[in-house]
Parts: sequence; C-alpha cells; structure tokens
Amino acid sequence: MASGVLSAVYVNTDSEAIGEVAQQHGVPCPVLRPAHLAQDATSTRAANLFFLDFLARRGEVHEAVMILQPTSPLRTPTDIRAAWDLFEEHAPCEVVSVSRLVPESWAGHIGRDGRFDRCVGDEMLYRLNGAIYVHRCDDYVYDRPPRKVVAYAMPTARAVDVDTSEDLDYARFLLAQARQPAGV
Repeated sequence: MASGVLSAVYVNTDSEAIGEVAQQHGVPCPVLRPAHLAQDATSTRAANLFFLDFLARRGEVHEAVMILQPTSPLRTPTDIRAAWDLFEEHAPCEVVSVSRLVPESWAGHIGRDGRFDRCVGDEMLYRLNGAIYVHRCDDYVYDRPPRKVVAYAMPTARAVDVDTSEDLDYARFLLAQARQPAGV
C-alpha cells in the first residue's frame, strides 16, 4: 500500500502458513487456492482467475488488477506507482515491467548447425522481468488481448526474478549491497 495507488492488496496462495504471515503483516488472504491450482504446471492466470472469481462472488469488483509476483522481491513502491501511472496515461492498455538486456548487435540466434547469427541494429533489447503486470480486470478475466501493451522499464538492479537458487543468491547480494553505508 506504500505506493499509494492500490485500493486493495491481497495474497493469493494455497499455503496456510504464507496466508498467516501475510495477515500478520496486514495483507489479507481471504481464501486459500485449492490443491489443483497449486501445482508446478498451474498458470498464474488460472490461480488469479480463481481469486478474482472469489472476490466477485463476495461483491468485490475492480476496474484493474495488478499482479505483483513474489519472485520479484526488489520491486519498490516507486516501481508500482510508475507502472500504474503508465496504465492510466495510456488507457486502455496493459502494462508489463521489463528490464534492459543488451544492444541488438550483442544478441543473436544459434542455428541448428551451431552458427551464430547476430541481430542487426543498435536499439536496446528488453526482457519481461515478471515484477509487475497491470490489466483491465475485464480484459484479464475474459482473456481479451489488450489494445496495446506499454512497457515500464525498471532499473535492472530491482528487476531480479527469483526462479533459481542462483537468482536468490543474487537478490541477497543486491540487498546486502543496498544496506552498505555510502563510501564503504
């Protein structure tokens, strides 16, 4: 809620322990996902549709939904606010967070024969980083493609997506660096 742009924040989980920790920190977890929506192959969308349906059945309908995945622990309230501002400025749209990758000429494709073919161009390439997704709620629920997708380019140091133990080590390293006093 520190971003000042969200009217409601919830945790969507299948874990009682995670739900309890969220509640202890002031974030409600009003329902636990059923086991069939808590599998490795379960899509984020399927889990979110269950949750949005739960909210709608209790009379809570929202114009937009912002998905803040827990695998992006370095995202800040400033990032959330900036993504929301883009969503409002470019409506109707979808906003996705991205981070810089490399200049096009540094990237390429490896063919079946093992040959490396460089991309042509000097533009910067970006990747989805999973930290922030903002959708019009109806578009998300009914799986309607957005009229346009707008990118929120996050600083790379805050765009860590923790999917592996190496990613977690890197996130911990960045957090430790951020806690170092200036000049040390």
